[in-house]
Amino acid sequence: MLNRLGESKQKFWNKRRSRALVLGGIFFVALLFYFFHSYRSMDQNNRIYANMGKSKLPVLHVFSSGKEINPLYGYLQEMDDAFVRDSLTLLPENRQCELILEEGKSAPKSVHYDIRSLDGAELLEKDQEGSLQEEGGRVHIILPIQNLMKEGKEYLLRLRLDLGESSVYYYTRVLLGKEDMGQEVLSLAEDFTRKSFSKSEAKSLSTYLESDDTMDNSSLAHVNLHSSFQQITWGDSGMEMDGEPEIRLKELDGSMALVQIQYASRATDQDGNVHRFFNEDNYVMRYDPQRIFLMDFDRRTKELFDGQNYRYKDKKILLGVGEKSDIEALQSATKNFYAFTDKNTLYRADGEGKGNMNRIFSYSEGEKSVEKESFTHGIHILSVDTNGDVDFLVYGYIRRGRHEGYTGIVFYTYDNSENTVVENFFLPLKASKEKLEENIQNLSYYADNRMFYIFFAGSIYGVDTNSFEVITLATGLSENDFASSSSKQFIAYGEKNNDGELHREIAFRNLHGDKNLSISEDGKRLKVIGFLGEDFLYGLQDSDKDQIWNPQGEVPVSEIRIVGEDMKTKLSYKKDGLYFANFSLEGNQLRFDEYQFQDGEYQYVGKDSLLSNKEIKDERKIALESKVLGNIGKLQYLPMVGKAVSQFSLHYPEKFSIEKAGSIELPGDTKEENILFSAYSLGHYQGEFSTMEAAYKKIYDQFGYVVDQKERIVWNRTDRPNTANLKIQEEEISNFVSQIPELRRAMDYDNGVLLNLYGMDLHAALYYVGKGYPLMIRMEDQWELISGYNNSFITVYTLGGSSIPRNISREEAIARYEKVHNAFYGYLKK
Repeated sequence: MLNRLGESKQKFWNKRRSRALVLGGIFFVALLFYFFHSYRSMDQNNRIYANMGKSKLPVLHVFSSGKEINPLYGYLQEMDDAFVRDSLTLLPENRQCELILEEGKSAPKSVHYDIRSLDGAELLEKDQEGSLQEEGGRVHIILPIQNLMKEGKEYLLRLRLDLGESSVYYYTRVLLGKEDMGQEVLSLAEDFTRKSFSKSEAKSLSTYLESDDTMDNSSLAHVNLHSSFQQITWGDSGMEMDGEPEIRLKELDGSMALVQIQYASRATDQDGNVHRFFNEDNYVMRYDPQRIFLMDFDRRTKELFDGQNYRYKDKKILLGVGEKSDIEALQSATKNFYAFTDKNTLYRADGEGKGNMNRIFSYSEGEKSVEKESFTHGIHILSVDTNGDVDFLVYGYIRRGRHEGYTGIVFYTYDNSENTVVENFFLPLKASKEKLEENIQNLSYYADNRMFYIFFAGSIYGVDTNSFEVITLATGLSENDFASSSSKQFIAYGEKNNDGELHREIAFRNLHGDKNLSISEDGKRLKVIGFLGEDFLYGLQDSDKDQIWNPQGEVPVSEIRIVGEDMKTKLSYKKDGLYFANFSLEGNQLRFDEYQFQDGEYQYVGKDSLLSNKEIKDERKIALESKVLGNIGKLQYLPMVGKAVSQFSLHYPEKFSIEKAGSIELPGDTKEENILFSAYSLGHYQGEFSTMEAAYKKIYDQFGYVVDQKERIVWNRTDRPNTANLKIQEEEISNFVSQIPELRRAMDYDNGVLLNLYGMDLHAALYYVGKGYPLMIRMEDQWELISGYNNSFITVYTLGGSSIPRNISREEAIARYEKVHNAFYGYLKK
């Protein structure tokens, strides 16, 4: 009996303890939930919400011959020379510049302007006042520019509007003269674009075409002079222009003209669905008073995704007409969410079968609107979390919201639980959309510890997104000092210790855990080459040869090493008596030149390459698919991730949240000093380079041009006469030759610029002969001067030798100079 009673008491207390433990557990979980919810509530309460709103700053247009051209956007920051190549305005004989204010915008209180040289060294007019006139309900701005400009020379015009609460700046280059030429090339370009929408009217365009099989005639995404007449005239799509085009005069350099036209269009597919598009046409022309030659025409077309139900079929999302390079698509680690962007609008979809799609970010009013000014920015997806959050960057010209009128990078997070876009911080940076995109491609990485890393203007920065503290990892880097892996998780850069181009040590960092390693070797100097996927490539050279450069102005290396993230060597590549330089990485292949070292200098031997068989793949990225379908042609599709659905319902963020961090200024000088040449083609910046060879090769096929740090055009494929025959001034050329031992890449000399053209093919290098000075090249122990050319022959003169020039065939000249890898030098008077 007593035993039973004891057992009953024991059971009773066991039940009490169990109940207490359960209740305690429930209380603990509730407490955690309370604190978590309180923390989130505090975080939410600290947020300030804002509506992005409509654009407030007026757009100006140049008013020329009764037409509105050259749209100019307003800036609340002074932009230096960041946008100097965006447009060119031609002034009439009386030098009066007329602009017109965007319709519906209030007139400014006053207008003032400055005019200076492109490099900023010469100020012609400062804070001069313009006048305001109202005509036909529109405000016209008149600038009575003084007679101080040299005809044929470009200057930078900075316009300042006083809007009361703020001053807004506008920029354009101005040129006195060539107004007739400008009107003719603008007319030809507009006529070509408009006629392309009518197959009957477009018959007159056939004389310009060079149709062949190099273009994809099933796609409207990219069309040029090599496309068929059918594709030039929009195939079977029945495309129609939607609204009026925006026309820009981009360049007039000698006989070369570049015109850009942007416009919206629409087409109806075979099922009656309306598709909308944004298009850009670029025209390169060579002007002759008797005829204008169309050297290149390039049209890019991008369909605007609108989220309509017909776009979801067969486990795919129809994105439409466009190029794969314009689309970014990332998925979360568990594939339950994914995001995609055409670099202008950002969407996020669920892969859980719920059929929800969120239009996270866009400057456009809606899916069915095409606003040309909304394409002045880009979007880059950093990450997609398993909880549905998306981290992303918006870069370029900020068209709306609290940072309107600035250029830079905004770091946003889409908070899925609150359906809110949170602004983390803004980096105001004086750079164009394309230059910012180049820097983001070099490095933009968001680590798990909430550190954000970015490369800009030769410096590597880390931003702590908790404290908003900025750290500088490295500064003063050139394109040859820095590299990042495919995932951007790993970076490498040369430690600066005033040793010249090569380094005593290379810093190797794993940004995921902020782990640092140092690469060095006794008696060696090191060179950063780049990454193949996640494997790092670097070069080694003996320390006693680290100040001797090759004809291109680069210090070669004697060994190439490939290492993994653990620094274990995967490959060591070297050849007896040979040295390597002029590296370029293309996909999974490394290309380079080989040299031998004789008589205290490097001599070109040939070319070589290394090929990696390892597939470079990022598991986060979603590969697009394409298919030719119906009357519109080739279309891009995004495979649905996770559970496929028959359709999505489109949602929008409820709020935009502005955090207290605001703008973060990057420390130090954010102006690039190491880059010598910038390449442009088809109306856009294409990259910065340290050698003329790399710069001209980037844009040669698109009839592009190269500018130096002072914004001077130093090479232009189109602006070259068909023949030239120079009279040699031996004393002057001998002075040039005497400077060559000190010349690496470029040198200002005698009111011009002396250029190392190593690697530039003969046909391209003849540009300098056409500009009035012979090409210089050393053949064995003599300097040869190329002083003339025509379609068949090259005229060659030996400096200090026979005074009689000799003609050799082009074919013989090409073969002769390729033996020394076209080690030309040129001079350009400016």
